[in-house]
Amino acid sequence: MIDRIVRLSLALLSFQPLLGQTTLPIIPAPAKVSLHAGSLNVSRGLSVSAALTDDGSREAVAYLEQLLAKTHGPALRHVAEGKETLVFATRPAHGSLPDESYALDIDAHRIRIEAASQAGFFYGTVSLWQMLDSDHGVLPAVKIEDGPRFRWRGLMLDSARHLQSEDAILRVIDEMARHKLNVFHWHLTDDQGWRVEIKRYPRLTTVGGFREQTMPSLEPGSKTPTGRYGGFFTQEQIRHIVAYARDRSITIVPEIEMPGHASAALAAYPEFGSGAPLQDTPVGWGIYPNLFHVNDATFAFLENVLTEVMELFPSQYIHVGGDEAVKEQWKSNPAVQAKMRELGLKDENEMQSWFTKRIETFLNAHGRKLAGWDEILEGGLSPDATVMSWRGTQGAVSAAHLGHDAILTPNRPLYFNYRQSDATDETPGRDPVNSLADVYNFEPAPGTLTAEEQGHILGLQGSIWSEYILTEDRIQHMLFPRAAAVAEVGWSPAGRKNFADFLHRLPADMARSQAFGVVPAQSVFEVRDKARPVGEKASLDLTTQGGIGVIRYTLDGKPVSTASPAWSGAQQLALPITLRAQAFDGATPLGTAIERHITLASTLRRDSRELDACNGSAGIQMEQDPPRNAERPVFRVVYSHPCWLYRDAELDRFAGLSVGVGSIPYIFRSQQRPMVMPTVAHPENGLLEVRLDSCKGDLLTRIRLAPAYGKDGVTTLTAEPLAAVHGTHTLCFAVQSEDPNRVWLLNFIQPVPKP
Repeated sequence: MIDRIVRLSLALLSFQPLLGQTTLPIIPAPAKVSLHAGSLNVSRGLSVSAALTDDGSREAVAYLEQLLAKTHGPALRHVAEGKETLVFATRPAHGSLPDESYALDIDAHRIRIEAASQAGFFYGTVSLWQMLDSDHGVLPAVKIEDGPRFRWRGLMLDSARHLQSEDAILRVIDEMARHKLNVFHWHLTDDQGWRVEIKRYPRLTTVGGFREQTMPSLEPGSKTPTGRYGGFFTQEQIRHIVAYARDRSITIVPEIEMPGHASAALAAYPEFGSGAPLQDTPVGWGIYPNLFHVNDATFAFLENVLTEVMELFPSQYIHVGGDEAVKEQWKSNPAVQAKMRELGLKDENEMQSWFTKRIETFLNAHGRKLAGWDEILEGGLSPDATVMSWRGTQGAVSAAHLGHDAILTPNRPLYFNYRQSDATDETPGRDPVNSLADVYNFEPAPGTLTAEEQGHILGLQGSIWSEYILTEDRIQHMLFPRAAAVAEVGWSPAGRKNFADFLHRLPADMARSQAFGVVPAQSVFEVRDKARPVGEKASLDLTTQGGIGVIRYTLDGKPVSTASPAWSGAQQLALPITLRAQAFDGATPLGTAIERHITLASTLRRDSRELDACNGSAGIQMEQDPPRNAERPVFRVVYSHPCWLYRDAELDRFAGLSVGVGSIPYIFRSQQRPMVMPTVAHPENGLLEVRLDSCKGDLLTRIRLAPAYGKDGVTTLTAEPLAAVHGTHTLCFAVQSEDPNRVWLLNFIQPVPKP
């Protein structure tokens, strides 16, 4: 009995801050919370009526049982009506839109969830589960009135560039459901792959669903094609995934790209293209020029495809892409030009507008609506189209001005193939960084719109393109927890947003994700160390991206704990240093503990991700071989100009230099292929030149690349003796090579310290 009283007291104390802040351990934060005196002890379990008649409440109970079983929550018993502690009640719907709102009322005797729809019961149940997972067996007396700010709260996943398994898709959908995200935008076709089975056109998947060796490779050391890479989702699999999502209040919106990003389809059925027939599905990335034709045969093909797509996906919206449609093939195709003259169109942008309107007419006739990327604004917007704004927010603003609906997914900050921190051990992806704070602080309702125009903003989504996100664990890392930030931005009232409060709620949320086998990124919490030489010592600083909690550390090799000293700011410490560090929010550890052995050599070393590109471009942090499930070296890739800057190099400390290099085939397609070629011929597969202060400065040293040519992974090479130079300089490391089909990569620079 005494133990139970102690546990109850501790649980009530854990909710004391909530009485003042009306904050609950729920993500996304509820719209309205009223906390009251009192509590409900649920340590002995919950009970629910065995006589529930409403489908929504029955499904909610079944889902709650699944959640509690996974997170070891209180047992849920089925009892006679009137004896239950968890009550579901249906209330009238308001308005014409789907009602996702709910009320959750907890007093000293029972829990009551009211909703007008299956979605409302579902979301009320999710909020209750999050509280049960954080309550130590006691729930505070509280009244929650909750509903979403926006109708469209989504994620987009690219399955065309790299294919994920059915289980991986379902895991993403589950994680979305647990955060009240309601739209899964599924990018199923692109230049590099066609992933949806179309029975009338089997070559779309037998040919367009596969390609030769991709790059980065998923197999070890594959310098020549070793088999076809790819796959697709059968119609049976898709129906299962769609039903699975529907049961979790999620709509799946398919994307079938047109008129561009069509290479995989045109490799399968070249007769529907505007240019020369393709020989195979492309293996590289970038923008390809291959467009669908504009003749009746092509539209018959596309309409047949869309008919099967609509049979699989009951969503109101069908996304048709429309982005990055390079018009060169249309410009040079006599039949397309003749069609433009017949229609009185002045340019190819108007041709694309006509193309989109024709597809929209077909979709509308089948009770569907067309959505497309913001390029569909160019040349004139089709009558009822919804614009998905990715090149900033202007596409959404322009659409709303025209009276059209819009969805926001600007690449900054809502593209999740961009890295979420600049830490050297961050998962590969595009630069610059789209941090968790960037996502959370995004405002989806542009202030330049009138109140009426803001009504056309349906919501927002985070989007992840998979060119450089090879594996399913990488997908999870890039999506979560940034998806939780999207959920809160899309659900919670603007006035309720508070990033620091969100971070305090996040560790429990991430622990729940891990219970379901999802491994979210810890980037916002993990300690980052920066050590630079100062005399015979190192200046060491420790920070976290999120800035909450206290960083604690040890220098004696012992594990770090809440009893360890708190980090108070940069320190100068004698070398070598054995560092362990971790952030804590009270007693709660944040992220994982880091362990570093810091020497003079390590303070001089630079990972390629710490270097600036000479041309100022952001670059791509990209994995190379070896095998898929082994550790893969990561390089900062600058396709157009393989050149890097090491800043603040103290040359008086350098006795020599070594570098880690690798290479990949040139795999990025663009309209103009920008490659910096050498002005002087360099034999033996190239050189890495190191110059002082600028890339045209005096030569400090050079490194022959020939020993690394054709090798997998990272090869360590030693520079020629350094020129006699003193002082602190910027060093330019520039590749000089005559091979236009190979991109050299720099993994690290390691100065050799003087004794």
